Order: sequence, then structure tokens, then C-alpha cells
Amino acid sequence: MLDLIKTMFSLSDENSKKKTINETAKVPKDENIKISHILEENKQYIKNIFENCSDLIIRELKITNNPEFSAMLVYIDNMIQTNLIEQSIIEKLTKENQEKTYTPNSKDYSKYLLGIRDNDIYIDMDKIIDSILSGKLILFIDKVNEALVINVNNPPGRNIEEPEVESVIRGPREGFTESIATNKVLIRKKIKNTNLKMESMKIGRETKTDIAIAYLSNIANHDIVREVRKRLNKIDIDAVLGASYIKEYIEDDPTSGFPTIFSTEKPDVVAGKLLEGRIAIIIDGTPVVIIMPSLFIEFMITNEDFYLKFIPSTINRWIRYLSFIICLTLPGTYVAITTFHQEFIPTPLLVTFIKARSGVPYPALFECFLMLLAYEILREAGVRIPRAVGQAISVVGAVVLGQAAVEAGLASTPMVIVIAATAISSFAIPSTDMYTATTFPRFIFLLLGGTLGLLGVTSGAILLFIKLISMRSFGVPYMAPLAPVVTNELPDLFMRRPLWAKFKRSWLITGTHSIRRKPKSRIKSIKEEHKKAMEENNRKE
Repeated sequence: MLDLIKTMFSLSDENSKKKTINETAKVPKDENIKISHILEENKQYIKNIFENCSDLIIRELKITNNPEFSAMLVYIDNMIQTNLIEQSIIEKLTKENQEKTYTPNSKDYSKYLLGIRDNDIYIDMDKIIDSILSGKLILFIDKVNEALVINVNNPPGRNIEEPEVESVIRGPREGFTESIATNKVLIRKKIKNTNLKMESMKIGRETKTDIAIAYLSNIANHDIVREVRKRLNKIDIDAVLGASYIKEYIEDDPTSGFPTIFSTEKPDVVAGKLLEGRIAIIIDGTPVVIIMPSLFIEFMITNEDFYLKFIPSTINRWIRYLSFIICLTLPGTYVAITTFHQEFIPTPLLVTFIKARSGVPYPALFECFLMLLAYEILREAGVRIPRAVGQAISVVGAVVLGQAAVEAGLASTPMVIVIAATAISSFAIPSTDMYTATTFPRFIFLLLGGTLGLLGVTSGAILLFIKLISMRSFGVPYMAPLAPVVTNELPDLFMRRPLWAKFKRSWLITGTHSIRRKPKSRIKSIKEEHKKAMEENNRKE
């Protein structure tokens, strides 16, 4: 009987010990668990958190200079520099050092034994778990209730390349990658200034995606910076896998098809926007950086404009505005004129149109709708099919289908020309977001032109303009400087002013930090420089 009681008590003691370890390991993560001084408890906790995670590596070893103490390394496989671990960490931990015996202290091992500076010391398990998932190496030491977080991460990624969507003839060709660290360095390389601030945060309950807010503290409007920070902090989402996840949560008018947040994959574009007082958001896992506030005019400007002379850049800007109007209203205007306003067409041309449409069995509205739909299908197919054959199939498909439609009597030749002109004009719009925004209004203008004639097209244009001037981008009027009219900024709407003629930034965006440089005549400055050079030459003589 006595033996039975002893056995029961011994079993209860063992169960209580196991229960203590398991309870420590299974406590919910949000209770801010502290690191235990017992190495086995920390190991069990991490194993339970990372259950069924075959890529988690736990390496236990003995510290040579302290044989009575054990250590444990924890990391995700293929996310760190394995060679550096073997040479700089494990070798130093297991190699005997006759000169000095280190106490089991994370700071000592960080400063003296490992010789690594890029590290942190944490006492909370939730921070340790986040660090493991971020690709960092964790060092636990027995009888020490803190852990050393070593930054030796080396996640897989691609090299810096030129973005395919924003290719340029002249200018920098480097583009962002999917690594937030690389992208921040690319921006820092452009702006070597301590006023360039980068605030970090994490968004996404499951993904915990790293986000960085970049701005120039001496130029950006701090009210807008606070608004950006406020909107980001309000985001409650399980995952952030791209820039669009953030854009849809923070933009002023998420139901509008027109973009109010600028997107780019080029560091020089971001640097230029930051110098204008904008705020950029860098998101880990995507090469796209989003910039706010953004105005309508910015979607018609490319950074390449500033690498060319201002006269050809100005002409290019006019062409883009004209292309925007053509791709938006040309189909509807053509249908309206041929259906309701034939008197606007010269008689010889009208006879040609009538002959061309003589074999088409349905109205011009339905004909144009079918051709636009076919164009959108071809465009989408050209994007989705393999790159090597995508462009060829989209071009050849358009030519073949257009010719076949004319020969079969499904469409007239003038209609094919109108749709082709619309498609070509849309390619002149530099921003992909603005280009896609014209698709739905184009069909609306077509419907208005086919039912109400030019009155419908004009009414649609007025309503669209009213909608655009009512929009805001983080409180800044979307159609500025046209609405409201800002006199000193109005020339930028129609031309690319010479760099030496740009004295101020937009005060609507920067507020009190709008001064770029003091006004000074360029001719006067050239004369002064010439005079100084002459005086210096005379002095030398």
C-alpha cells in the first residue's frame, strides 16, 4: 500500500512538471509571454508555436567556455546566411577560448564572443516569434531569461532591374525589388539627407508585412504626414500582399475609378516626389511604392520629361492630354455624329461612310460596342499569355480580326479606324492606373453619344469634370492647380517649365515649405558668373 502511494505521488510530480512546461508553451501568444531561464521550456514553447513547420531549425549545442551551460539556435531554413552561422557563431560558441571564460549573459556574447553589432536583446516571446518569422537568428542561453536576436537574414530575391512598365529612353534604369530593405537603400542613395525620415510599422494580422513611411521632414506637410499615419494605423486586415491592399484602405474616394494615389517602381520618381513634399509608402514583398497626395496632372507627367529639353517635354505633355481626350470620347463622338449629326460631315466623306456601313446589319452604337469589347479582350489576352508571343498575338490578332470583321460585314472600315485610334491614344497615357481608369467612362460616353448625340457626350464630359474637381487626395484638390485656380502653378498644367524657372513647390501640398529657391534671373546669374570669371583671370594675369 505504501509503495502504491509513493508511486502515485511520483507520477503526480512528473505530471506537474510536464504540465508546467506544456502550460508555458501553450499559453496564447497575445498574453506577452516572457522568456524563461529554463532552456527546455523555451524550446517546447517554440516547438508548439511552430507545430508542423518543417522549415524551422533548432540547433542545440554546448558552450565550450561554460560546459555547464547549453545554448540553442533557432531560425527558418534558407532565410539566413548559413555560412556566416557556421563560421562566426557556432564555431565561436563551440571553440574553446583559453583567454577568457564568459558568463552566461546575452550582452557578453553579443559584444565580445560573437563580435556582432547588428543585433537586439529581447525578453518577450512575441518579439522573438516575429523575429524568427522575419528571417533572423535567435540565440537562447540556458539559465538566461533573455534571447539574442542576430540579423543575418538572407531571404531569396531578385536583382535590381529596369521596370518593364516604366521603361525610359533616357534616365535611370534601376527599379525597385520585392525587398523593403533594398528599396529603402535605393531611395537613400538618391537623397543623402538626414531630413529623409523612414518610419516603420507592421500591418496584417497574419502576414505582419513591414511598411515604411518615407518623407522629407523639412519639406513635407506634417498635417498630411499625420493623416497618412492615422489612416495606416486604422487598417485592420489579415494580410497585405501588395500595394493595392494599402491603397484601397487609405485613399479618399475608393469607389472612384480614377486614381488618387500614385504608384511607381522607379527610385528616381519616388525621390522626385519626396522633394516635392509628397509622402511615400514602401511595402515589403512588392516592387511598387505608392505616393500621396497625388493630383490629376501627375498622372500625365513622366520623370523622363525632366531629362529632356523643356520644349519637347511640353509638346509631349500636350500629346498626352490630347490622347486622354481621344481615348475617352472618340468612339462616343463618332457614333453621335454618324447617327444624329450627319450635317457635320463633308458630303464626299459622308458618302464614303454610308457605303462602308451599307453591309453592316446593326446600328453604329452596337457596332462600336462590339469592336471596343473585342479590343478589350485582345488587350487582356495580350497581357495574360506568355510574354514572348503576347505582343505578336495582340497586334496580329487585332489586324486579322479587324480585316475579317470588315470582310464579313460585321464592322465598317471607318469604325475599325476609330477603334484603332482609340487604342493607340490610350498607349500614350503614361500611368497604367489612369489608362485603366478610362475604360469604363469610354463605354459611358459611347452610350450617351449613341442615345443623345453630342448633347449626351457634352453632358457626360461636364459631369465627369464636376466629379474630378470634387475629388480630394488626402485633403488636396485633385484637379489643382486648375480647380481651384493657383495662378503661379497654372503654367505647370500646360508646359514643363525650365528647371531654373521653378522657384516654388505646390503650397497646397507642402504648406509653408513651398520655397524651392529664391527667384533670380538666369541671364543675370550667367552675367555675374562671367564677371567673376573675368575678374579672376585678370587677378591671375
